[in-house]
Amino acid sequence: MPSEELIAQIESKIDLAVLVSKYLPLQESRRALKGSCPFHEDSGLSLMVLPDKNAFKCFGCGKEGGPIAFLSMIENKTYQETVATLSTYLGLAERQSA
Repeated sequence: MPSEELIAQIESKIDLAVLVSKYLPLQESRRALKGSCPFHEDSGLSLMVLPDKNAFKCFGCGKEGGPIAFLSMIENKTYQETVATLSTYLGLAERQSA
């Protein structure tokens, strides 16, 4: 299981709005970005990306989370696989305790 420290480092380095916009178009709203949720049939704009919190929430299916959760769901990978991929991509390593 990845450490909380590694997860926090990854989540702080990945801009969720940029990540989500690579998979679907987003429309600007007041303090959020809106899009059609890729996790269920969605003809509206039920997915909200909150840049100030680096989080997303779908008001249609209830899925929510940060960059790691979004990427693991959209790529159909486990949370641990996604953490490993992102930590390698970002050049982060899990600290080993002695």
